[in-house]
Amino acid sequence: MDPHKGSFKINDTLSTSFRHWVARNHVDGVEGIGHIPAEGPFIVVSNHLSFFDHYLLETVLYGARGEHVYFPAKAANFNHPVKRLVRLSVGCIPLDSDKPDRNALAAMTEVLDGGDVLCMYPEGTRWTGGGLAPFNDGPFYFAVRTGIPVVPVMIHGADRILPKGEVVPHRATARLVFGARLTSAPGGRARSAQIADLRGRARARMEQLGERARRTYGRPDEESARLIRRRADEIAVAACVRGHGLDRTERRRIAVLHSLARASAALRPQPALDAPAPAPAAATG
Repeated sequence: MDPHKGSFKINDTLSTSFRHWVARNHVDGVEGIGHIPAEGPFIVVSNHLSFFDHYLLETVLYGARGEHVYFPAKAANFNHPVKRLVRLSVGCIPLDSDKPDRNALAAMTEVLDGGDVLCMYPEGTRWTGGGLAPFNDGPFYFAVRTGIPVVPVMIHGADRILPKGEVVPHRATARLVFGARLTSAPGGRARSAQIADLRGRARARMEQLGERARRTYGRPDEESARLIRRRADEIAVAACVRGHGLDRTERRRIAVLHSLARASAALRPQPALDAPAPAPAAATG
């Protein structure tokens, strides 16, 4: 599936530079990268603090997977031509949560059938009121229907980078903590019961991950950095086993992973929230 279908393609070099900028300037740390499957489709379920969540998740998942990530997003946010261009560039799929149309559902099914990653925010909207807002069933419906695993993640601090209503990122960082994948429990129960069970287990897991993200925020994490570097080494070893050198995507993935490892191992004092950081001219793809 072409993530920029109907939109435009962003130069690969520029998008890679953007990922480095995100990793070096706005990532406090990444824990649990080993929980991200190296291949096959899965659904990421994340809390939603800021539009910058898209860029954080895309950067980490690109390094871990080397593939595009797709985000269902409110159809109303695609009405303005500039907003539409930005959202399509990052892999957003317009979706009316009140009346999801066949095209949007078909696009999300195509993502998963193609072995790619679908990232969904079960809260349905940005929420900074503390804890987690009530969950909708969307991601868990897809997971139960397809048998595809759900990978939970909690982001802490993204609302400091790009508060709601602002367009210029601040000089702040966010920590991402990924948890073990979850699957729908087998059995003869009705689909609605399976969805409710998976939704409840995902929420409980995300609450635990959120507490860890708050506790470890701002602290150097050499163990997480080591695991990120190991993922980079695995990419290089796989290329050697195939009997050829690293291709362009593999080299870029390794570079992004090393940027994430350095960010995870670094001590990052948090500056004041009124210090915006200049952003690159274009978004990632």
